[in-house]
Amino acid sequence: MNIGNVNLFLKMIKEEYALTESELSTLTTRMLADDKEFEKVWRFYKNKNKSYAGGVDSFKQLLQELIN
Repeated sequence: MNIGNVNLFLKMIKEEYALTESELSTLTTRMLADDKEFEKVWRFYKNKNKSYAGGVDSFKQLLQELIN
């Protein structure tokens, strides 16, 4: 796992989706716990702008599932 990518991802997500400290803490714990899950989520996030279908942000739904 590249910790630089994890930190960049968390910073971008926090700003773009206005996450609270509690949500960010939950997400950080999940991303650091599982390399494969992080890589999958990171890839999805990087490609999300290419996959907007009708203006729907499918990454936001995934993010909510990860936080809850």
